Amino acid sequence: MRTIGVATVLSILLCSIGVAADYLPLKEGNQWTFAMSNGVQTTMKIVGFADVGTVRCAIAETTLGPQKSLEYIAVDPEGVKTYLGKVQGQEFRYDPPVVRIKLPYQEGDSWTAAVSQSGASMTTTFQSIGKERIETPAGAFDCIKVYSITNGVAGQPSVVSISSYADGIGPVRQIIRTSGQQVTATLAALNVQPAQKPQTKPRSQVPKKVPCPKCGAPVDANAKVCPRCGQSMTAPVAAPEPNRPAAPTPAGPLSLEKYQSPDGKVVLYKPKGWNVAQGDMFGPSTYGVTVMEPQENAVVLFITFPVSDQIKDSVVLAAKCIAALRARYPDLVATSVNSTSERERTMANLTLTTPEGEKGAGHGYFFHTSNANSVYLLLAKVKVWNALRPTLTTVAANLAYAPQGVAAVQQEGRPSAQQAPAAAGPAFSLAAMLKRAAQEPGKQVPLQPAALSDQSVSLQIPEGWALEGQRAQYAVVNDTQKRTHGLGSLWLTIMPTQGSVPGVINAPYQAPPQALKLVLESGKSTRDMQVIGECPVLQAVPELSQLIQQMQGQGFQVDARLIQVKLRNVPTGVTCRGLFCVMCSIKSISPVWQVSVQGSWAPDGEYEQWLPLYLRVEKTVQVNQQWMGQELQNQAVRQQQLNRNLQKSIAESNRAFDHYMNTVKDGERSRDYTSHIWSQTTLGQGAWVAQNEGAKVYQTDSWGIEGPDGRIDSKAYNTANFTGENPWTGGQLELVDTRAEYEKYIANR
Repeated sequence: MRTIGVATVLSILLCSIGVAADYLPLKEGNQWTFAMSNGVQTTMKIVGFADVGTVRCAIAETTLGPQKSLEYIAVDPEGVKTYLGKVQGQEFRYDPPVVRIKLPYQEGDSWTAAVSQSGASMTTTFQSIGKERIETPAGAFDCIKVYSITNGVAGQPSVVSISSYADGIGPVRQIIRTSGQQVTATLAALNVQPAQKPQTKPRSQVPKKVPCPKCGAPVDANAKVCPRCGQSMTAPVAAPEPNRPAAPTPAGPLSLEKYQSPDGKVVLYKPKGWNVAQGDMFGPSTYGVTVMEPQENAVVLFITFPVSDQIKDSVVLAAKCIAALRARYPDLVATSVNSTSERERTMANLTLTTPEGEKGAGHGYFFHTSNANSVYLLLAKVKVWNALRPTLTTVAANLAYAPQGVAAVQQEGRPSAQQAPAAAGPAFSLAAMLKRAAQEPGKQVPLQPAALSDQSVSLQIPEGWALEGQRAQYAVVNDTQKRTHGLGSLWLTIMPTQGSVPGVINAPYQAPPQALKLVLESGKSTRDMQVIGECPVLQAVPELSQLIQQMQGQGFQVDARLIQVKLRNVPTGVTCRGLFCVMCSIKSISPVWQVSVQGSWAPDGEYEQWLPLYLRVEKTVQVNQQWMGQELQNQAVRQQQLNRNLQKSIAESNRAFDHYMNTVKDGERSRDYTSHIWSQTTLGQGAWVAQNEGAKVYQTDSWGIEGPDGRIDSKAYNTANFTGENPWTGGQLELVDTRAEYEKYIANR
């Protein structure tokens, strides 16, 4: 069987990004030059016109390095269609033609094209996904975008393409993802004249045929009787177009209804008519949920169970789950297995055959934490996978599970979920303030190298200043007694207790403004903190989005803000101003919470002069990776001790809970089973699943109490805006591809 190389597919896709005459001016001599992210330059040019059957087509020639390919394109009221392609000496004739753009362009439209040539077959699904303004070396353009995914090329992985083009200009940018890699082609130069419309030859001389409803013989559409059997043809049936699959229903707003399980452990939102089942259907000490389409064409499957010595990370979890699934689906294959660097989250493409002999496809997500293992499977029959994937994504984004009951989590979490109101103050942008400071010279003070005594952190500090701290937490101050100028970074894990301990912060969860006040005033040098401005931290420091997303995927409620304050310096009485990035995180039900603070301060009238210097110092901070590795090991030991202490505390305060624990079979298999029983809801994990499926998720809080920002109603469920832009290759994941891992975990046998 012949195969098509990646470069060939790339050239076909690059040629295929034309739309109507306004979006791809089909005039001979028009030319577009693209700069590609891999350093290669490619050119597309209209080199003439030719007939393909009865259709007059423009010939688009694409030059990609030493390769050239030709695409024969024409436009009719249905859209832009490719009738013929010539690549590397091979000719591909498309019958029916491949619709590259559905016209008129409407966001949400989707359609499928199937191509078979010389024994090789491809299936491409297209979707109109909206508009975007794009900056290029050739100018800035308002573009429309089309997403496509090509499957089934023999011996090759799937190819995803996002193409953007502008009215009267043509193709502007294309992003192509395949085999864990991404290539971007951006318009660098163009020479375009108004288009000339290709003409279509009349077809009136070719009589249209329709099948006889009795014998099936082809009969002229205007005939009154079948010449073979004499059947009346007064009500002929229009001939179907061969090989043209029905376009899937465009993804639009879903009508969801709330479902709560009888045992109270699960709350989710599902389309009306979909069926839900839950319980220990996968064995003792497990809890499973299935949300299935009425005709059993698609399903979302959720399973959670305690940790054990046999499952050390999410890669092992994925392998064991895949092996268990193969007992039911022997031909199940897992490909494109990717994991986060710490192996706490893994994902994979899945294909299988149902007991009825139909092909199925989907994605698997596997989470491993110190408390529990969780699995999400999104599966559907191939014929409806693209149409139902947005629905499956939305269901997964909203599945909340808590073994002690979601209502109990909401009740306990309600005080913690309250957002402190933004402080009244001058209307200025903290993000703009940081940007301006990064561009200004500020105070010109010489810097000198310094490191903490335990060598955990090294950095450059102003000459004559002091560096304090340990374990990667530090403060840089101008004077160890006065402390009127400085910057620093620290994080704290706070476990509230009934009794107070001198020198230890003991408080229930606080939102960032209150948490910052707790931290700053826990020492002896700061008092009377007042918030004068704040904003979500991602508005000013977007590079923190990956960290926050990772924490949410682990079940944390995360509240991160950039806060500007005034405060009184106790040793001198001077009023200072400071700017701090404050992140507070907590898992629902758990009393233990974390706060991290990073920021700087100076006397009120001087702060903006010092801020550029502080930013330069922060850029020099380096954490000792050898120290960090040892610290992580030590933290694991301390965490085990904390878990044991927490288990003992719970047992002593709640004998009824001990009785329940004794009734749980195989509960002793998990050292952290107590923590599992008090585990978090899963909304954060589900949102991470949806984001990796290609959805923009506007999240409710982790307890499902408050709806996400931007909603106009009060429904507290995640809003998943499905775009199909799959970010699996966005640099956050690592391919599980070593031979040892393949043989041990992923081999599809």
